[in-house]
Amino acid sequence: MMTSGAIAQSAVGWPFIFYFFGGLSIICGAILFWFGENTPSQHKYISRAELTFIEESCKDVSREQEKFPTPWVSIFTSLPVFSLVVVTMTQNWGFFTLLTETPTYLSNVLGFDIESNGLLSALPYVANIVLSLASSWIVNSVEKKQILSRGALRKVVNSIASWLPAAALVALSFIPVEDPTAAVILLTVAIGFNGLTIMGLMMNLIDIAPNFSGLMMGVTDCIGTLTSIAAPLYVGAIVKENTIQEWRIVFLTAAGMLFVGNLIFVIFAKGEVQPWNDRNYSRGKKTETTEKVAV
Repeated sequence: MMTSGAIAQSAVGWPFIFYFFGGLSIICGAILFWFGENTPSQHKYISRAELTFIEESCKDVSREQEKFPTPWVSIFTSLPVFSLVVVTMTQNWGFFTLLTETPTYLSNVLGFDIESNGLLSALPYVANIVLSLASSWIVNSVEKKQILSRGALRKVVNSIASWLPAAALVALSFIPVEDPTAAVILLTVAIGFNGLTIMGLMMNLIDIAPNFSGLMMGVTDCIGTLTSIAAPLYVGAIVKENTIQEWRIVFLTAAGMLFVGNLIFVIFAKGEVQPWNDRNYSRGKKTETTEKVAV
């Protein structure tokens, strides 16, 4: 965003933004083509220490262990999974509302020029990266000390990632537009602290079902993408004249989504591995059912 704003204001003009980032994509692809390999052992530049670490870490994972039935019914009837789907949808609504519409708000409501707009639009995401990294270290430290149960810890972290941004958006809805500094600070808080969801809802996927965490990430993100699409469309339907009243509706809606979604997560989420994560779960259910029928 900072680069785009600077390029748009320069002599080359905004079309060069597409050439610049397109060129970077080609360079990244060439680097990946040159350095990428199918396996760590085939990599030309990997150190012996790193290769040994990777192979030792993966030696207990066999293909046979990975091949067991997916308990689809149990997954889709699980309340912890339901809470993860809902909170992912509401988080995506809030995040993509701000991701796609912050530059418009800064320009049309707060009156920032395009170069300043790029810098200020990027600032919240710098905060997001910093807080994401910091939270991973802090949360892991708290987890090791067993101050809270794993489930409680995920709920506390995700509440900070949801309810603090929700409060910032409520405040943003009512501050005067003549105070752009406060607006930028509140946007930075709303987007920055949202980065803690990595140690909240996203880590909870691994907590409750390590054998199916990848699959569940795909399911929750796929469903959550629906709100990622819907949120900008909603903003377009609400904001016609770029008045503060219209944007108030946008921000309050996002705040409400964040609050309700996390509330459901707090009520229904779990921190323990679920029974259907066990590879013998389906087999055990069948055996139990067979025994009951026989009796």
